[in-house]
Amino acid sequence: MHKNWKFMHASIVVKDMEKAIKYFEVLDVGPFPPFIGGPGMAFSGKTVKEKQVDYDMDLRLAKGDLGGVGFEIIQPLKGDTVYTEFLQKKGEGVHHLAFGVEDFDAEVEDMKKRGFKIVQTGALGNVRWAYFDTDKLGGMLIELCETPKKPA
Repeated sequence: MHKNWKFMHASIVVKDMEKAIKYFEVLDVGPFPPFIGGPGMAFSGKTVKEKQVDYDMDLRLAKGDLGGVGFEIIQPLKGDTVYTEFLQKKGEGVHHLAFGVEDFDAEVEDMKKRGFKIVQTGALGNVRWAYFDTDKLGGMLIELCETPKKPA
């Protein structure tokens, strides 16, 4: 892991958000309020494998104490994405690990220099994200998320 990366969350892709939430709540994980995606939540910069794609997802971050580990659930809603591809090839399960980075552009370029291709992007407000094809190395993708610098 790069020294400038900060672990944010592990993400699971599911076919049915409500069913997944009920499952995790039985394990005392949650609640999972809406976070990104779904009706009324517009985000930009959407690409999949370097092509503009109008995709949408229901993305939920777990609230509460999970031992300091971020946990996310994603259900694809529209468009061909890395989420739908994952469900088709592997079924539900751990999809990616996400890391926050302050210098998003530099970290993205570094990943490209290491030979990793961007397979999906998006942005919401001043936060951008990019998924990298690292599946062959660890069975999952790596996501870099921009964490804007806090004013001094």
